[in-house]
Amino acid sequence: MKLRPTYVLVCALLLSVNGAWAQSGHPLVANPGNNGGNTATTGNNDFKREPLFKPSRFSDIAPGFPKNQFIKPLSQPIYDYGKHVHFGFIFAFSTIDYVITSSPNTQYSSKDPSRGYNYFVDVSSLSPTLGVAALMDVRISHNLSFRMQLGPSFGDAIINFYENNQLSHQMRIESVLLEMPLLLKYKARREVDFRPYMIGGITPYSDIAAFKSLNENKGIFIGIRPFDVAATLGVGFDVYADFFKFSLEFKYSRGMISQVSSEYLEGYEQYPNAIKKMYQQSFVLSVIFE
Repeated sequence: MKLRPTYVLVCALLLSVNGAWAQSGHPLVANPGNNGGNTATTGNNDFKREPLFKPSRFSDIAPGFPKNQFIKPLSQPIYDYGKHVHFGFIFAFSTIDYVITSSPNTQYSSKDPSRGYNYFVDVSSLSPTLGVAALMDVRISHNLSFRMQLGPSFGDAIINFYENNQLSHQMRIESVLLEMPLLLKYKARREVDFRPYMIGGITPYSDIAAFKSLNENKGIFIGIRPFDVAATLGVGFDVYADFFKFSLEFKYSRGMISQVSSEYLEGYEQYPNAIKKMYQQSFVLSVIFE
């Protein structure tokens, strides 16, 4: 077939116009992401290219966050900017100890008025305890939240009773604590998926095992108060994962009520008289999932 010079000229012109149209960045043929933010208009429709990286929508509205400095979008932003109340559970590993202050007058004799006996009490060994609890966290502001926990923890300690510097008796204190910490949590600025915090408050609790009756055969010589309120202070950090938030926390608690009661086994009144104050303290390492 013989082509006329006019047809050849028209075809060459159309090819050159189409190439120039593609190189001009028309949105239908341009690569999305190149020259992010440029717009082109065809008729009444505006086309806008999407950038290769789009920051989290929370980066511009979250107080305390640097703008557009994330290397990746936030994981689980709903914990900081979604619901005000959320729930979780805790696994806690701790030790229960007693801080004992001896009575100024430890000279006591119930057997022979002509002879005095020097008594004092000390904690000999501690056992690690395990606790579980459910928690509720209420967000008050961007950096502050209120946390309430409820659950039991188990542990024991051995107390030695000395007479004239000689070990006389031992008493094992088995504790089953039903705790309800009421804590305020102050959080630092979130760095992508990591956020340190401080926590503090009070921890009311009841020792269910303290209701045991006094019995010499079971080695229970003095009564322990069943209720206490502890001051609690700790630090920790939150790690945000794709489907949950994980926290590691270390706390110290110190009881504010002396745990020696007025009850004692008959014939062993010298032991509670040798104790002026006995406060419970604990060191707690918690693993938290929310």
